[in-house]
Amino acid sequence: MGFDIVVVAEPARIVAAEPRGLHSLYVALTRAVSHLHIINAEPLPAALRGTPVAQ
Repeated sequence: MGFDIVVVAEPARIVAAEPRGLHSLYVALTRAVSHLHIINAEPLPAALRGTPVAQ
């Protein structure tokens, strides 16, 4: 399922909220069909900055 416009607020909080937070963020980010907007005041998660993510 996709949406024409998706707005994701504070992606770092989504990642920190639960053990599978990075998965939840991925799902939110990949639902945008035409436009994706990310709103954040906190630093972005490493996965969005291009920084290697610790396994």
